[in-house]
Amino acid sequence: MAHRHPLRRGRSAGGRCGRRPGDRRVTPRAPAAASGRLTTPGPGARSSTTTGPVRTCVGCRGTGSRQALLRVVVDPGANVLVVDVARRMPGRGAWLHPDPHCLELAVRRRAFGRALRTAAAPDAGAVARHLETLAEPHAAGTVPAAADRR
Repeated sequence: MAHRHPLRRGRSAGGRCGRRPGDRRVTPRAPAAASGRLTTPGPGARSSTTTGPVRTCVGCRGTGSRQALLRVVVDPGANVLVVDVARRMPGRGAWLHPDPHCLELAVRRRAFGRALRTAAAPDAGAVARHLETLAEPHAAGTVPAAADRR
């Protein structure tokens, strides 16, 4: 029996050429530079042994566990960012590595406005102050209180 369409000759049903129903299609991934990333993933980036909920940092786009990242929500009345230390505040949240570089990247990319779906870019001053307070105990050689509760 002759094929009716010259371009479709040799294909099986469904348009799959030489593949069986159980075969997976493998596509190569683009390198980080071609995908639009400005830097490599941050300090809490996910390793292959991470278990539990995984979140993505809005600054460096690296992944990590909930414990490794800070949750940030927006206060709708004042349009400022608030660090959700207990990770329980209502509303949409964005996740960020506790690293000033990741905060700088997120502000430069305007990532908080997109992640939190706000019309204007929220003020990140409170997050910067929180990161400074996290860095101060380490500089003095003491352990922060949050590490004692784990």
